[in-house]
Amino acid sequence: MNYLENNIKLIREMKGDNMENSFKHISGLKKTILDINKRANAIPESKRVYNLKTGNNLIRFDNLNSSKPIRVTEREKYLLQLLIISKCIRRIDYYEISPELRKRYADNNDFRAYIYEILDIENSRFDRLRAIKKDRPLNYSALCLMTDVKTGNEAFKRFTVNKGFYYFRPDSLEVIANYVWKYHTVTLTDLANFYLDHITIRPSVYGKIEVLTRDDQLTYIIDMLKALNELGWWKQYDLTIKKNANVRRNKLNVHGNTLVFIEEKRTIKKAV
Repeated sequence: MNYLENNIKLIREMKGDNMENSFKHISGLKKTILDINKRANAIPESKRVYNLKTGNNLIRFDNLNSSKPIRVTEREKYLLQLLIISKCIRRIDYYEISPELRKRYADNNDFRAYIYEILDIENSRFDRLRAIKKDRPLNYSALCLMTDVKTGNEAFKRFTVNKGFYYFRPDSLEVIANYVWKYHTVTLTDLANFYLDHITIRPSVYGKIEVLTRDDQLTYIIDMLKALNELGWWKQYDLTIKKNANVRRNKLNVHGNTLVFIEEKRTIKKAV
């Protein structure tokens, strides 16, 4: 049994950690990874494309069901991102394909191919999907913090065209915890402004470098703060985000629907 056949067996049996839960709650996820492995396994060995370093099979996703390239839908892109996070596939770079294949794409002016290395499902990480809210768009900065920068870059590679993404190192976010601990309740807008004014470790940029206005930067930071909250990141600091109306202690004199950062049952301060 080759590793693709074993992948198909494991996917159907759903014995991997959190695999069954992921397939049950994320529509299309099981079908997508099953189709990728079945299509690759159905290709005659003489016509298969391999990663020259690992020996794993490569497959072009946007060409699974057609003799001609077809557009990958936004839903498919999202599912592919989840499969990258869970280490079922790996998005490869253009320079990783064989010179012959590279020349074919160049001759056809075809540089939009979604080519993936199919990984061994034995090593999958569906447990990473536990914290991801169903069908919510992924946030690059939060994903890098919850997994690693390499995974974040792979998941967002070529899914975005003219946009840059920012990676904030974990230690740069400790200033946020200290600020909330000091004031107990703060609005996300005030917190983002404070962070932007006091950040000492500048973020790394992935993708196209943009010149962002201050409002754009604040929006980016607020989106990251909310995404990290959904992923449970702030629990390590005993912090969370709520509507001001739902705050029991230290409620602010702002509208009840205003999102605020609050301190909840803090036991050990981890920031300094």
